[in-house]
Amino acid sequence: MKHFMTCVLALGTLTLLVGCGQTTNTTHQKSSQTQSSKKVATRAKQASTSSSKPITATFKNQAFTTQHVTFKITGQQVTASSTANRQLFVFYYTVTNQQGKSIVPSDLWESAVSATQDGRSLSTGNLAFTTDQTQDNNRLNRTVMPLDSGKSVTGLATFEPKNQDSITVAFKDSNGHTVHQSRYPMS
Repeated sequence: MKHFMTCVLALGTLTLLVGCGQTTNTTHQKSSQTQSSKKVATRAKQASTSSSKPITATFKNQAFTTQHVTFKITGQQVTASSTANRQLFVFYYTVTNQQGKSIVPSDLWESAVSATQDGRSLSTGNLAFTTDQTQDNNRLNRTVMPLDSGKSVTGLATFEPKNQDSITVAFKDSNGHTVHQSRYPMS
């Protein structure tokens, strides 16, 4: 009889534990579903909030203006990268600061301009260290130095493509609105 009672008690405990496990699992699934629903709702809210905010930049006649700073695109080219067997896509521009304070052109450019190739984001690249690119290195260096209010400087920005497919460059305002987008061939 003592053996029978021990078995019944063990079976009852096992049943209780299985029941608790199912409740916890169901609670966890409901919690996960609720968290997923909240994430989707948050993304939708962010998207609608972004689209309800005013557009704060323009792109007209190859001039991208955002936050009282104008980047006048003066050219582009494909050139050698410092990475072996790689190329760079280079934008040349003149940047004019019309703000009441100094800015660092490369910081503003990198926060507003992005490039993709085959749907993948491209990072900035490094110019090759050759005497042919000394002027370009000087232009690049000027973009990381503070630019005082009312001043202009010539500069450049780079993207490092992964292959020979065209790249797409997007210009966005401070609220995330794409104000201009262009495709550029790599050849």
